[in-house]
Amino acid sequence: MPSTFPNLPVFMRLTALFSTLAVSAVDAQTVNLAKGKAVSGYPIIADNPFQYLVDGNDATVWYTSVAAPVNYFDVNLGQPYPIDRVLLRGFRGKEKVRIQVETNGNWKDVFDAPQPDKALISFEPVTTTKIRVAYSAKQTTGFPEIEVYAHDPQPVFVNQIGYNLRAPKRFTAPLAADGTVFQVLDAAGQKQFSGTVKGHIGDFTAFQPAQPGPYTILVAGEKKGRSFPFEIAPYVIERSSYPPALAFMIDDRCWYGNSESYSPTDKSADCPSLGVAWRDSHQFSFELPTLLALYSANPDAFTVERMPVEGIYTGVREKLPEHTPEIVRLIYWAVDVYLRGQVNHTLLKEQLAYFLYAYPDLSPYIPQKVYTEARDYLFKIWGNDNKDRWHWYDIEHSANLFQTYTQIGSGKGQFPPGHSIVPNLMMYEVAKREGRKDADAYFKAAFAQTEWLIKNLDWQDPTSTKGQRMNEFVTMDAFRFFLKNYPGKAPKGLLEKVQDWAKVAISRSDNMWDFRKYAENKWVIADIKATSDPTYNPNGSFNEPGNIAGFPAPALAAVSVLNDAPTQQRLRELATAQLDNVYGRNPTGRHFSYDALTDFEGADLGWFKELEGGAALLQTVRGVLDGSPKEGVYPYDPYSGDPGHTEGWVTFNTAWLAGLAYLAADVTNVEIFDATFTNRIQEAKPGQTIGIRLTAPLNLDPQKVEQGSVILTNAKGQQSRISLEEQGTNGTYFQQVVDLSANPVSAGKKATLRFSYGLGAFKKEAVLEVK
Repeated sequence: MPSTFPNLPVFMRLTALFSTLAVSAVDAQTVNLAKGKAVSGYPIIADNPFQYLVDGNDATVWYTSVAAPVNYFDVNLGQPYPIDRVLLRGFRGKEKVRIQVETNGNWKDVFDAPQPDKALISFEPVTTTKIRVAYSAKQTTGFPEIEVYAHDPQPVFVNQIGYNLRAPKRFTAPLAADGTVFQVLDAAGQKQFSGTVKGHIGDFTAFQPAQPGPYTILVAGEKKGRSFPFEIAPYVIERSSYPPALAFMIDDRCWYGNSESYSPTDKSADCPSLGVAWRDSHQFSFELPTLLALYSANPDAFTVERMPVEGIYTGVREKLPEHTPEIVRLIYWAVDVYLRGQVNHTLLKEQLAYFLYAYPDLSPYIPQKVYTEARDYLFKIWGNDNKDRWHWYDIEHSANLFQTYTQIGSGKGQFPPGHSIVPNLMMYEVAKREGRKDADAYFKAAFAQTEWLIKNLDWQDPTSTKGQRMNEFVTMDAFRFFLKNYPGKAPKGLLEKVQDWAKVAISRSDNMWDFRKYAENKWVIADIKATSDPTYNPNGSFNEPGNIAGFPAPALAAVSVLNDAPTQQRLRELATAQLDNVYGRNPTGRHFSYDALTDFEGADLGWFKELEGGAALLQTVRGVLDGSPKEGVYPYDPYSGDPGHTEGWVTFNTAWLAGLAYLAADVTNVEIFDATFTNRIQEAKPGQTIGIRLTAPLNLDPQKVEQGSVILTNAKGQQSRISLEEQGTNGTYFQQVVDLSANPVSAGKKATLRFSYGLGAFKKEAVLEVK
């Protein structure tokens, strides 16, 4: 048949020409047609009802029979639907699968082949009321769930979890023409906002409702489409992300939180398969730096009042106070394991440097002797070549951290450019704190390494950016740390290097998903091998959930040092868009976590599959980022929606921690007002009453008024904590009126007072001169 759209893929021509039934046209993406429907089949097995296949619960599994020549089941959809996708969710069988649909009283094959690895089976749209799945089984096979979806004439992809109130809000309608009208509808179906689609993107950033929703996007036009429901609230992303992010770090620990009999070595990580303090962690998982970043960026979010302690910490040498936040317990868990094991690798030494630097902020919880032990161990081995260092999954290098590294790691993520910069700058500060005469050596090492990267890193070469997979954030985090902490001492050209990175990142994101591509002609990282490896596959497509979830870190690190407003705005859009991608705004329409519906508040559709077994044994771990869309599905080809290799990894989740840290830091602000909160002030008189306002992602329970706090510090270093109250039960900021004469730290005729929130490199503060 002649095509009216000759330049479009087959599926898009079908979409343009295929006429769907009105009953399903608007809700095709959002409804699993098989859920809760009538189901029957063969063989009938006692206490193993067919309803397990359609109850929406992965925990209930229909077991097949090896005695039956063919196992099959029929799902009656109740009425005709034009279907084109079937997901055999959690099905472990690898035998030949036959899928049929009933048309005009006869069964018609739509698929008859071995079960594909991709799990999602797509076919040309066919209208039917009943679908049958049949297969033989050589062994007892579990089948948790079948999902059936109607053909979607106008797909609409959003962040299923929701959008932060004051952040960018965008969606993708890949088949909508420019100028197509869209509406934001409330739960009652009433229009609250409208706009038009441009470049397959709808932007509703200007919509900042007083109520959280839920809302849906309705794309009108020749064909209509509706999105999943979502929320718009001050910090809905943090509210949904913090609990599973921390839960992952609790659940994935080596020995499940009991380190009494641990024995990690270079030859045998023994926890139980591979890792040091977390299962399958390697040396390049950056657990301590990213946990410390998240805690430092938003410390009040992790108090025991907001996040009660869940994990066990058997075997650690020190008992921490009862009020110790879980995230601090996880930090101490790693430090204790590293020190007991005398970990001996360049990147693990660097992790301990983050702990030494942050220790003053951790000292209310972790004993001084832990700091002393780490300090003495680290200063002793920092400059050692360590030829006997740990080598697994490594590249050849010297472990002397005073050197300038010219090696750049592969897509495995094990040696990202600039990994030694922040640790050396932190050791410089620790050495000064300790009164050491060699302090300058650490600064010089960081300077030389940064200078080499300025001269030698080529941002046009994707192996320097997205090709670093989940650990790309390390480089830009280092540049930001140098510029923020040593603005007058940074190497020449560093700010320009950041600007150049931003230009490349923005140029590779001009597409319908606002998705930062690997290269101009390639979407996803090709291979994790070095490009010099003879077996490197330039046409490959690898699993990269960590790169996408972690992208807010480099993007917002750049924002924090750049001054160009349009560049900052676009980088913020891209930072948000990559998290949108993780949470469903991607060509598959699926959240990256297989267990998204149970682990993430607000999620609607989880990833296609999860890895069974593996070094990390992640099936029962919460908050796993299992998979991401591969090359074949971009820019939009759902019929080739192969999820490819799927495997969660702690290094994906730690990159996500870094992304969440920078997301918090970007919106955090401390301001000083007059007592009526009418005017911002920088000066006050002794005894004056002032207003303190904190904007930070601390509204984690929309049903109650919560508390935040800032630290008041005077010129003598004396400190006090000031409690602030959330403004409204779903507010964006926290504030309190403060009487300067009533606080011993602020009392006096002349003083310079600093009101701060956040720790270390993420501290935000406002300064008040009392005259």
